[in-house]
Amino acid sequence: MMNSPTEQHLGAAFRDLVADQPFTPDVSAIEHRARQARRRDRIARGGIGAGVVAVAAVAAVGVASALPSTPGRTAQARGGHPAHTGASTSSTGSTDTQPPLVTLAADLAAAPRPTGDATLVERETGAPGHASINVWDLYADDGRYFFSQTEAGLPAQVKENNNQGGGQFGREVAAAADAVTGELDAAALKMAWAPDATPVPAWLSAQVKNMSVGGLQIDNYVWENCEDALVAGSGNPQVRAGVLRLVSALPDITVTHGTVDGQPTLTLTAGAAEVGYVDNVGPKAGTGPAYQEAITINADTGIPLKFVGGTPGKVAATVTYVVTRVNLADIAAGKF
Repeated sequence: MMNSPTEQHLGAAFRDLVADQPFTPDVSAIEHRARQARRRDRIARGGIGAGVVAVAAVAAVGVASALPSTPGRTAQARGGHPAHTGASTSSTGSTDTQPPLVTLAADLAAAPRPTGDATLVERETGAPGHASINVWDLYADDGRYFFSQTEAGLPAQVKENNNQGGGQFGREVAAAADAVTGELDAAALKMAWAPDATPVPAWLSAQVKNMSVGGLQIDNYVWENCEDALVAGSGNPQVRAGVLRLVSALPDITVTHGTVDGQPTLTLTAGAAEVGYVDNVGPKAGTGPAYQEAITINADTGIPLKFVGGTPGKVAATVTYVVTRVNLADIAAGKF
């Protein structure tokens, strides 16, 4: 059994970030390492042999009312998308199950396709005791992904076609799009294995029919990759619709109604079935406080607001996003 809690992996990653200051940290790589650690933990707990680790994800989004944090800055999504964050979900928020996700997914699926051909995301990452760091992610509709530690560095990344991520985000977005109107089991498998370009293995295919039971590797894979797809496709309502359909099929998701800065919100919190336990040592499996990850979205648009991971009352990491729909040609020309 592994006894390193997920939040310790996250904490270690952020300690690495500040250990050798001053330098310009590669936040994208740091988050990549932390998510790889989460997948290794889940593989060990699920009894699946080593060597079945898919490439982990880079980005995540959300905010958890169960993981209260101090108010942060307000993030206003540009391009007409309301996405304020700051105060925690209201204490009067009510808990519900998956139907709100299905209803919102249906509304988003009927929305018109957005203008532009890419989604620009300003990503602010922080951990308790450390200053936050802003970086920029650019997700093209054709599957390319560009990263820059400064906004001014984006034009060169696009002009040089410095495509990163090995196509992972494009595959995750495609899986979400398939989930809008397609067969959900097939879309779940595609999402679960999206970080790996090889065919879906038989052991994973065998799990999809039992996904609602919980505690399976596929639950973790679908959740982690849906987090990626939600931010990579945050500028596209159809992608957001597919993510919500997939998340609604997971076994241990709690949906909480609330408000953030006066906006109606839905907080999607993943529990032990999707992300495991902090402490799983000793003779009894599944002991100790449950690690949680949560995504708060605008209840009308499905646009993600903020990510918080940790145990209840103890935040390990936060990520906030500002989403803008853009044209790649404009970015390359420095017009943004």
